[in-house]
Amino acid sequence: MRVLILEDEAIVALEMEAIVQARLPDASITVAVTIREGRQAAQGAVDLAFLDIDVTDGKTYALASDLHQHGAAVIFVSGSSRADTPDDLTHIAFISKPFSHFEIARAIDEACSGDRSGLRRHEDEPG
Repeated sequence: MRVLILEDEAIVALEMEAIVQARLPDASITVAVTIREGRQAAQGAVDLAFLDIDVTDGKTYALASDLHQHGAAVIFVSGSSRADTPDDLTHIAFISKPFSHFEIARAIDEACSGDRSGLRRHEDEPG
């Protein structure tokens, strides 16, 4: 499984990478800091993508749409408000920062099982 983590805060990226590595020890994980790096990483197939919305070179909405259209499970992990997500991307999973280990692990499990219904939780719903 190929996993993309697009996060411009190093400590958050390291934490997410550790959670993914623990849950999917055989995964190929790419950590990107910018949308440009994320697009380069997505040149091959990406199965699962964790995207911060606001990164140094813009918002990741277009990348999220592209990845989703190519079959990747996409999960926004952001401090942005879910309400700011464009209407055509509200189907994409959303985890609010600060996140818990459990939320990321559950998202991985749901993405791997193909059950993405639980990923659509809003940030104001209990976890």
